[in-house]
Amino acid sequence: MEFLLDPSIWVGLFTLIILEIVLGIDNLVFIAILVKKLPPAQRDKAPARAKEYWTLALTAVDVMLHVPKRPRYLPKKVEAIGQELKQVEAQSLTYEGAAANAEAVRLVETAEHSIDALMERWNIWKKGEALYPNYLLANQAAVRRKVRIRRLLILTAAQMHEQATVADAVQVMEDQRRVGIEIFYAFREDLVQSPTFQRLEDDFRTYGAAEDMNAAMFDREVLIFSQRYGTVPLGMVGTPIPITMINRLQITWKPDMVRALDPAPLFDMTRYVFEYRSPLPFHEQRERFIVSFRELSNPAL
Repeated sequence: MEFLLDPSIWVGLFTLIILEIVLGIDNLVFIAILVKKLPPAQRDKAPARAKEYWTLALTAVDVMLHVPKRPRYLPKKVEAIGQELKQVEAQSLTYEGAAANAEAVRLVETAEHSIDALMERWNIWKKGEALYPNYLLANQAAVRRKVRIRRLLILTAAQMHEQATVADAVQVMEDQRRVGIEIFYAFREDLVQSPTFQRLEDDFRTYGAAEDMNAAMFDREVLIFSQRYGTVPLGMVGTPIPITMINRLQITWKPDMVRALDPAPLFDMTRYVFEYRSPLPFHEQRERFIVSFRELSNPAL
């Protein structure tokens, strides 16, 4: 049983434990017996890391053998944890529905240094929409922990011609600025002229992102991005309010994806990207954009 002293063996055994969360407990019992049968002298010689894996394995065994069937929430919760852990090996996690929004909040809560985000579906930040107020509160708490947050809203010409939508954009950016987030904006019709943005957009499509990009990088090591959106009615009294939801969210720490989909370079594009400071400069920039867009669309005029 000398092999049990090798920490690398326990990496593999712990993987088996995770699989058994979904597939059964026979192998868990076998693993527990192996650990408990290990002679004390061999246990004393084991590296510290091997002992850590023993503790982890035995704890997992104990938990799995004592999960009650009621309330039903408990076995369902354990099963969900098992499904998540099975995805970890692929360096990506996928969440759907309300769980997608909840997991985004958890990621913000774990950020230590920085969050860089870009949002085309920025309307989900509006008051009454899916990310308000829980995600905004999590961002606010992160700023208080000295996490630097930069967020770029991508606005369109069609949106900038609608006064109600313009007012929504200002509300969202004011909310962000007031809690200490560095908020930026860009007009899509200008931004698409940038090779950097074109490359980023192509890479997001390659990796299965939604047509309207929403993505965030946490501490330069974990990336989240939306793969699908949906609209659901909220409320049963009177006219239901349509709420935009992220129906499918991917979290990844794959080095190639983190490198390719990093939104950080967009914040250095001073020609197309503007920092939001207050409503007045924003409205002035919006007017300049509308005039230039009109001239570009109607060169004969």
